Amino acid sequence: MSGFKDEKTLTTIPELHKDLPGPPNKDHDLKLVKAEEEILQHYKDFAYFCNFDCKDHPDWGKKFYDLDEAMYFDLMGSVQRPGFRPHYDNITPYLADAQIAFKDLEITAVTETFGYATALQRYWGVAADGNAFDFTFRTTSLVRKRGDGNWKYIHEHFSFPVNMATQKADLTSGLKIEENIRLE
Repeated sequence: MSGFKDEKTLTTIPELHKDLPGPPNKDHDLKLVKAEEEILQHYKDFAYFCNFDCKDHPDWGKKFYDLDEAMYFDLMGSVQRPGFRPHYDNITPYLADAQIAFKDLEITAVTETFGYATALQRYWGVAADGNAFDFTFRTTSLVRKRGDGNWKYIHEHFSFPVNMATQKADLTSGLKIEENIRLE
């Protein structure tokens, strides 16, 4: 498996494919490579924002989202449209002093204006109340290229694996499926 990557080490779509733990999915269309590279640039810019700008300028991150259309299955609960804007205004300043990195990021363009990405995401830092956090979770993101030419998150789903026997989430995503599958 690949290591975690940030804005400097998320390089190109072919390089991301080389780092996947298995082959890329069969839905990649060579005619849409430009769109996939644009979505990758969205991820690089978002990572830069999280790693360098968010602490002092959390509002700058709003440009990465369609704030009125975004729907979230966030780690702490669901956010239905049109409720993402107030969620962003609450959660982003709270977790602004943080770093972000992605592992096994696979970006798939479906059309020239719509795509999705899957990855493991690590997000760590110190919350506004002084509590340290370090989460590694699965993420599936849907992105849409809007009229201004920019890609925006329109849906994200974050999740942790759960040990079925203990009913406890694994906040590091380190347990293997074989360790979590039994109810006893």
